[in-house]
Amino acid sequence: MNVNLMLFSKQIVEVLEYYILRAVENSRKVSHCRDKSLPADKVKVDRILWRAKLHEALDAEVDKNFVLKLESYQNLDYLLKDNVSLFGFSKNGDEVSFVQVDENEDVYSSKHGPFLYISQYNLATHIITLRTDAFLKFAESLPCPDARIIFVANTGRCGSTLLAQMFENLSGLKVLSEPHSILNLLNMYNRGTITTARYEALLKASVKILVTFQDAIDVHSIVIKPVFKCTPQIDFLNKEFPGSRTIFLYRNIKENVDSFMRVMISFMGQSFLFTGESEMLEYWTQDLPLPNPPGKYRWVLNPSLLNELSLPGAIVLNWCSTVACVKTYIVDGLDVLHMDYKVLVNSPQESWRRIAEFTGLPEMEGKPMDAYKKDSQEGAFLSRGILANTKIRKKDKALIEQEIIKFSAAFNLQRSVEEELNSVGGVPDREND
Repeated sequence: MNVNLMLFSKQIVEVLEYYILRAVENSRKVSHCRDKSLPADKVKVDRILWRAKLHEALDAEVDKNFVLKLESYQNLDYLLKDNVSLFGFSKNGDEVSFVQVDENEDVYSSKHGPFLYISQYNLATHIITLRTDAFLKFAESLPCPDARIIFVANTGRCGSTLLAQMFENLSGLKVLSEPHSILNLLNMYNRGTITTARYEALLKASVKILVTFQDAIDVHSIVIKPVFKCTPQIDFLNKEFPGSRTIFLYRNIKENVDSFMRVMISFMGQSFLFTGESEMLEYWTQDLPLPNPPGKYRWVLNPSLLNELSLPGAIVLNWCSTVACVKTYIVDGLDVLHMDYKVLVNSPQESWRRIAEFTGLPEMEGKPMDAYKKDSQEGAFLSRGILANTKIRKKDKALIEQEIIKFSAAFNLQRSVEEELNSVGGVPDREND
């Protein structure tokens, strides 16, 4: 059976499972409403009876993607169990969910998937829920973590998953690749669901919970690699967690947009039963990774501009926004190690030397390099085998070139990223000194 036929069959099954689950869950709610009350000083532990979602790339919501059965109520410190991890927030922001996995499973290991949110969904045995206010109070009661925190900001499609797995190969590190809880918060904030004060309090509490491990004697460093949409959060998080370090990994704009276009083409080919280009455009035109506040880039949020964008143009706009965001934060004093994808791939030893020096980690020659021996996204929809045969249409290639010229000029990003970021200070790019 060829790859395309296998993917088509898999997608049919996933869609059927999802809609059957929705029908079953709706029937259960009508026939006997489950008790959803949440005591202020307890967490609710539900056992997962069934799970389904339309595609692995999509985030999972407790009410839409799981059939649950109440198992118990527990004290708040249940959240500190080593096999429990922060999952996400309800759409209105009133509830917080965690997942529990079997005690012999490591949900943070890349062997289960390239991203935390995928591994959490696949491995979860229970969903744990509590009120957001109780979550905030509990997080405030916890001591500040002793471990060093390293944030890996990125443009996407730039080797950030490879870098995360380089970190993972060192002992004493926990790596959280794309935790969707902080993306949930960004989405709610951008849509006005929560206030600025609430957003910042929840963001700080979420990261504090994410980096708090009960059995942390040997954990000296924690790496968080957020999705590129979360780039606006890095300045705030760096200030809230003194001593943390920030790395920015990026890729040449043309290569970055080409890569994302192949991802979108592949995704739409697999998920044609429930999505199309208009839905993809909505993702790219919302939550632009502009600095907070957007300042001189406020023009980017003009609805008339966003409504006229093509898919290639929207991807170009996100790349420019991400680079402009990091550049703004460096101007404001954020200390950032910025590194080009081509340097990470072509000069692995030198790249790790720079990273180790900047973060204070041991060089440990050899171990980080093991990550280069495999496809960092093997088994996922972004794997090399799936994307290798994806082709960009000629008219889209021409459109990409036009949009790059237009938006690079509009953002005043016509030099290389190295030159742009070095021109405003920050960490010297030793590779080119």
